[in-house]
Amino acid sequence: MPPVQPLFPPTPPPPRSPHSSLWKRGRLLLLFGLVLLWSVLGGLGLAQARSGNGANSGERSNSTAGAIAQVISPAPEGLVDPVLPEFQLGQELYLENCASCHVGLPPATMPTETWRTVLTNPTHYGVQITPISEPSIYVVWNYISFYSRPLRSNEATPYRLRSSRYFRVLHPNVEFGSDRVTVRSCVACHPGAEQYDYRSLTPEWEDAP
Repeated sequence: MPPVQPLFPPTPPPPRSPHSSLWKRGRLLLLFGLVLLWSVLGGLGLAQARSGNGANSGERSNSTAGAIAQVISPAPEGLVDPVLPEFQLGQELYLENCASCHVGLPPATMPTETWRTVLTNPTHYGVQITPISEPSIYVVWNYISFYSRPLRSNEATPYRLRSSRYFRVLHPNVEFGSDRVTVRSCVACHPGAEQYDYRSLTPEWEDAP
């Protein structure tokens, strides 16, 4: 996954303080101390693991499996695709702000550059809206930018689904032709689109290759 991109241009760094070298040296000493402490604690944990019995080993295996399961948590009720825990709030805020007027589109359908404009521009496809306020917009942006992809160099930014190659890649066996593709037409093939479920398909597409 690409790194999260900043929503707004970054501010220039503050001028360096004459005491920055001392501060840097102090941080290095602190880091060294933390590494040393971590090594000692790790050694104690390893010794305990070697002396533990089979029952304790089984408990540790179960706890490890539980930790792995939490990394990719199940999708919220009504959704199909799982989302990393750190982006679940962003997804919830995105749906709360955007899916209240039309179906929510998965971030992967449009490039990151398109989403940047959509989230910050008060003119939303011919309608005046109030963009998501801070700090919620940064939480939404972390979710959107993580699950979308950037454009190629010199590639025009699309603002319509039918112009997005990302949208077409997600529909490899669909011939759209001259049909108008809009957020309202998604439910024709995705009956669960209003619940943010784009995995469920109408019968004619369920067995499509």
